[in-house]
Amino acid sequence: MAKRIRTHYDNLKVAQDAPIEVIRAAYRSLCKKYHPDQNRDNPDAERIMSLVNRSYAVLSDPEQRRAHDEWIAAQGAAEKPVSSPMPKNREPEPGLFAQALYARRLWLGLLFFAALIGALFWLAGQQREAAADMPVARADTAPASYPEFAQYMAGYPVLAETGNGMVKIDNQANRSAVLAQIYPESGNTALRTIYIPPRADFTAFKLPSGSYRISYRQLADGSRENTVFTLSDGQTQATVVQLESARAGVP
Repeated sequence: MAKRIRTHYDNLKVAQDAPIEVIRAAYRSLCKKYHPDQNRDNPDAERIMSLVNRSYAVLSDPEQRRAHDEWIAAQGAAEKPVSSPMPKNREPEPGLFAQALYARRLWLGLLFFAALIGALFWLAGQQREAAADMPVARADTAPASYPEFAQYMAGYPVLAETGNGMVKIDNQANRSAVLAQIYPESGNTALRTIYIPPRADFTAFKLPSGSYRISYRQLADGSRENTVFTLSDGQTQATVVQLESARAGVP
């Protein structure tokens, strides 16, 4: 029996046809259950929240969710057994053999087309992120949709998940919430976009080794800050980056 693939829907414990309201409610429930701030004695809490954050980032974005659904369909189709059209102990007739060969080529062509569509969606998301500026928000005009806990911002791609590097962005000493983006030190494409409340932190996983820049906006006064950090191969603990406090007085 073929092993069942695990999807972002499984990580959030929702059906594939679940509306965004159900996905958002499931995500909030899992945040309250597994968030590291609420599970300091659970060593798996950060790993679980990383999976939950990644799944929500995909399923809350229509284009990324559509590409994920197409990937699921392609995986399911590839796992279906192909039965022989000919009875046992009988030589295949030339016409039937040609039909089977044509059907197989057609099926492989459809799989290639589905993979190409998925790649185009991914490329479009990357280009959109490269052109997008960091969202502008102030504490007195912040929308009610800001999450309760530190997490990836919905609608922004999560890129560069090809390494073992970890960085903990520490906002514990700050009374202001921040919107932070991680960039390659010499690049202009944001790899991760994160909301971190006051007196909180967030750990980003699976970053490749190299030098990075964190650009963040203080929501209390709108000021921008930048800081750099480096990740090395074979890292076993998260690199800690301490954010500066807001310049303006925050109650």
